[in-house]
Amino acid sequence: MACPKPGIYEGVGDEYFEWDAVSNSRLSLLNRSPKHYQLGFTEPTEQMKLGSLVHSGVLEPLAIMKRYTFMPNYANHPDNKTGKGDRSFSAATTFVKEMEEKFRQLNHDKEIITEQQYNVMLGMAQSLAEHSVASPLLRGGKPEIAVVWVDEETGLTCKAKADWLKPGLLVDFKTTADASMFEKAIANYGYHRQMAFYQRGLQANGIDVSPWIICCETKAPFGVRVAPMSEDCLDLGRREVDALLGTLVDCMESNNWPGYESPEAWTLPGWYKRPEEESIELTIGGEKLLV
Repeated sequence: MACPKPGIYEGVGDEYFEWDAVSNSRLSLLNRSPKHYQLGFTEPTEQMKLGSLVHSGVLEPLAIMKRYTFMPNYANHPDNKTGKGDRSFSAATTFVKEMEEKFRQLNHDKEIITEQQYNVMLGMAQSLAEHSVASPLLRGGKPEIAVVWVDEETGLTCKAKADWLKPGLLVDFKTTADASMFEKAIANYGYHRQMAFYQRGLQANGIDVSPWIICCETKAPFGVRVAPMSEDCLDLGRREVDALLGTLVDCMESNNWPGYESPEAWTLPGWYKRPEEESIELTIGGEKLLV
């Protein structure tokens, strides 16, 4: 689908994903290899689906019932019976399968989730609402704002979709298993690059913002951490964006999309180092050795 002209767009639905433009998600694929970028996206993981559900519940609560519904537990229905007519609590009966199929047909326009996923979303939304910093950040703004711009250096059309935009602030919401280790997630998933990319797009449209990230755990007590992205991180992100866009132009012009490069030999990562005073006990032929 052709991408609209540069600008800010509200109320954009799934058609955003069809816009022909460079996104941060595609740049993340390029960061793995050009071949990954060329292939595009694979099916979303369960964690990604949960993230989308929570985004909707937290940022667009009035729209969640239009997008999602959870499957009733038909195994506990009083009419659930075995082939012999005995009461059953099994989810494998013909009754349960038929009821679930009818439910899918009636809700063909919605994404069906489990009641557990729905409850997780409610727990996270409650935790965010009670947080002294996150709650004010998520007031007085607008959700899911699409941004389109042309990169000055490469001429590539780019796009982004901001989770939450308010005067002077860009707020991105992330789900995480362990908020205490979120700095590691920033490095692993390139969130610093994402924030720099989004900031660039908004600046290209005359909007200056400070990027913030809210992260919330996906299990009770649904711990929350909130902070702006440091300027050092943003600067590194900008340089990574520039390098990736340059690589993309080279691949497009040469029509060459290479995969991974192999090392000369496998080595341990730079952060791995066994303490000198630590010994490892090995048992070889029944004899214990310290190495």
